[in-house]
Amino acid sequence: MAKKVRASVPAKVILFGEHFVVYGKRALATAINQRLAVEVSDREEDGYHVKIENIPTFGLELDLEGGARRAYPYKDYGSATKAVAYVKESIAYLEERYGLNRGGVEIEIKSEIPLSAGLGSSAATCVATIAALKEYFGLSGDLEAIRNDAHHVELTVQGAASPIDTAISTYGGYVLIERNEVKRLPLAGLDLIVGCIGSIPLNMGTKKASEIGLKTKRVVEEVKKRKENFNAIFDYIFDAADEITAQAIKAIEAKDFVNLGALMYINHGLLDAIGVVPGRLSELVKVSQALGALGAKVTGAGGLNEMGGVGSVIVLPNESGARIKTALDIAGALVMDVKTGEGGLKLETDF
Repeated sequence: MAKKVRASVPAKVILFGEHFVVYGKRALATAINQRLAVEVSDREEDGYHVKIENIPTFGLELDLEGGARRAYPYKDYGSATKAVAYVKESIAYLEERYGLNRGGVEIEIKSEIPLSAGLGSSAATCVATIAALKEYFGLSGDLEAIRNDAHHVELTVQGAASPIDTAISTYGGYVLIERNEVKRLPLAGLDLIVGCIGSIPLNMGTKKASEIGLKTKRVVEEVKKRKENFNAIFDYIFDAADEITAQAIKAIEAKDFVNLGALMYINHGLLDAIGVVPGRLSELVKVSQALGALGAKVTGAGGLNEMGGVGSVIVLPNESGARIKTALDIAGALVMDVKTGEGGLKLETDF
């Protein structure tokens, strides 16, 4: 058993097909050059002790075996455990499936990925936590086993989840999800701009903060409700989204960025139609388009107005990148230049 393990995984952006992929449609995602790392090491006392940096926008430290003894900055243990639901479920899942002899374990999580911004923070946490713990306890398993375990955890916490986020966190590069199967694609890299609204302000109440920390679950549930109410209409929307993904792959292969951008705008419109584009994210897309972006769209789960409109957009900037970044910054977004095709899971032991 290794004494110290570090697992590092990339953030992701979904280029096409988010939400629709949950219902069996195609989606294309890529890893980007922001990462999350989980370090696992020995601890003298029994049980798991978790330190998390920058989640949501501040640190969190708690003792999963110690009740309310150490839970900061939240006011109660219940809110704290909601905020770390993915970590806690990862541990519970591994204990049940593999019968871990836990002893004393220290887990420290460091992230460059904004929370609740549609960039795969939850999947990254699941994959990195499971990969680090499995390596620490000497459990055999390939990348696909890690991905499957992480997807199970995300599904348990959220109630519904596509395999795309955990696939990107595990493999990196580009992946296509088709009929719920993960396929890696050798596509060329893209230079994009990401604009994030959020994550969670420091003055937000603990109940609201923990709710937003599980935003994806709420948004997925809302889409499910709308689909049940308007099933025939949604079937047409979902089929259109599926074809958009197929056309987008061809555009990337042909380096046809004009058509790629046009497809981004169309996909954004479909996401708006199913109710996952809050006003703040819509404004970022409109500003980008007005300044000459080839394409722009919401990425990931999107958001809801009543939950603060947090989330992210991706922009294919053309020659107006500097002006677009300035405008997004003025609009209140966290702005990042990102490169697609980042490497996947990286494991280090006894470093």
